[in-house]
Amino acid sequence: MDPYIGCLTRRSIMAVTDEAIEKIKGMIVSGALRPGDRLPKESELAADLGLSRNSLREAVRALSLIRILDVRQGDGTYVTSLDPQLLLEALSFVVDFHRDDTVLEFLAVRRILEPAATAQACSRISDTELDALGAQLDALGEAPS
Repeated sequence: MDPYIGCLTRRSIMAVTDEAIEKIKGMIVSGALRPGDRLPKESELAADLGLSRNSLREAVRALSLIRILDVRQGDGTYVTSLDPQLLLEALSFVVDFHRDDTVLEFLAVRRILEPAATAQACSRISDTELDALGAQLDALGEAPS
C-alpha cells in the first residue's frame, strides 16, 4: 500500500474518532449524560450520534483511558464521577511519559488554568468550607514543603 494512502486513512480514522469523542463530551457538558449515568446501548448511541460503531468504540476506549468513562464488562459503560482528583491522575500519568522540555509546557498551561480555577472556587465556596480549608492550611504549620 502507498504510505501516503495509509497516512490519510489513519488521519481520517482519527478525525472520526475525534468527532465521536467531541459528541460524547458534548452530551456530558450539556447534562444529557451526568456522572454515574449509563450510556445507551452501543448501537443506539452510534445511531443517535450519527457514528459508526467502530468509531464509537474507539472514542469510548479513549475516554475510558482518561477516566471520563468506565467500561464495565457485561454491565455497560458509565460516566465516571468526573471527580477532579480522578481526572488529574490520568493527566499526571500522561505527564510522566513526556520529556522534560514538554513538562515545561504543562507548567505553562497550569499557570493559565489554576488562577481561573481558583477564582471559580472562591466564588462558590461556602463559609463552612472556607473555615475547613483554613483549618487544613493551619495544620500544615509554619513552613510546609
